[in-house]
This record gives sequence, C-alpha cells and structure tokens, in this order.
Amino acid sequence: MSYEDFSLFYDRLTENVDYVGLVSRYSTTLRRYGLRGAGEELLELGCGSGNVSLLLKKEGYRVTGCDLSPDMLAAAAGKDPKIRWLCTDMSKLAFGEEFDFAVCALDGINHLKSRESIFETFRGVYKALKPGGVFAADMNTIYKHTDVLGNNAFVFDYEGLYCGWQNELEEGDPLYRVDMFLDFFRENGDGSYTRFVDSLSEIAVSPEETKEMLEECGFEVCEIGEYMTGIKLSEAPRAEKFMFAARKKVRKEIL
Repeated sequence: MSYEDFSLFYDRLTENVDYVGLVSRYSTTLRRYGLRGAGEELLELGCGSGNVSLLLKKEGYRVTGCDLSPDMLAAAAGKDPKIRWLCTDMSKLAFGEEFDFAVCALDGINHLKSRESIFETFRGVYKALKPGGVFAADMNTIYKHTDVLGNNAFVFDYEGLYCGWQNELEEGDPLYRVDMFLDFFRENGDGSYTRFVDSLSEIAVSPEETKEMLEECGFEVCEIGEYMTGIKLSEAPRAEKFMFAARKKVRKEIL
C-alpha cells in the first residue's frame, strides 16, 4: 500500500467527487455543534492530495492536513504550500488538545489495517481535540464491501489515461477486507503507453462497533447516519457509507 503511483492519478480518478458538497456537509455538521469556522483549528486525517483541506481553508479554518503518503502530501503542498502538511500515521497521532475539530473524509478510516488501528486513531483524535471539540468522519459500510466492491472489477477510461481496478474480498474475514489492485496506463506523446501498478486495501466495521469504540475513547456520539443525507441507517439498508459526529467529553483522565 504505497500510494506512490496512485498519487500520480488520484485527482483524475476523483474528478467526479462533489468536493464542494462534501465540505459543505462537514461544515454544516461542525456548526451544528457550536463551532464557527473563522480561525478555528482543524485537523484533517488522511488528507491525500489536499482537495478537502483546501476547501476547508476557504471556509476560514486553520487547517493541518496529515497523511501517511509522502507522495500524496507532495501533491497537496504543490496546491497550497502555506497549509501545514504532516506526514504521519493517523493511528499514531501525537497531538495534545490543539484542535477544535477533526475530520476524516472519503473513507480514510477504512484504509487502516485493523480494528486496533481504528481504535488507536479514535484515541489519538480524542487527545488531539480541545475539550468539547468535535470529530466527524465518513466510512464505508459492510454492505458496500460485500455487495458493491466485493470481487468486482472496474474500468476507468479518461483522455490519455486508462485504469483497470480489480477487487478481491477476503472471504470469512471479520473485517470484510477488500484488496484492490490497480493498473494505470498513461498515454505518451508518441502514442505508446506507460504502465503503473499500485495496490491498497480497505476494511469495514459496523456503525454500532464504531460507536462503541468512540465512546470507549471518551467521545459522546452526537449523530450517526447515512452519508450526505444523514437519514437513519435503519431506513437505508443499502447505504454504502455512513457518517458520524462525536464530541470530546471533558474528563479528568484520558485513556
């Protein structure tokens, strides 16, 4: 899971993502719990090539973007070198009450390797937030892993770029791990193609288990529902993603 070649083409592959709508959803959630935006400190986990961070900065937040991939961060820094970009594993955060708000968009948490790493991420975010700070994230559902991604293959054909995407669902895995294998073919000036190869994997946990882990880390879960609409997951059995918002409860001891 290097993201080295993936970073070269990430923005092309996500051209259809409604980043403006996504950031609006997160900002609305933030303001619902009393945060204003102007000058407040915001941490984005798994910031990738920086598209969400840039829009959050335009909303008035003082953004810190962190990602495990130096290649993704290099792409992000090329878009705005003034944002604080940090190369760090989100499951090993070392901040202490620096942020008013933390987000992890576009199923970044699903890219972690284990339930333990998800728990450690939640615990690190708890420590990073100021008392009363809010953490919001969106995650793929188990349904998406078993019925949408599964053992399926996808093809993306852009001008000058072709991508073949093959998924393998690990049968019997309690985390519904999907391994993803990507082949990129970029057209050269002479009409030939150069091939790039990368791979990654994602895991999935239920909203109920997510809520349990957040509460164990000291959060109060304020809301959890279908991604973008916010409707109850019980009313959306085929939801492919869910989103939660959790507030850091003030307590004397931190796990």
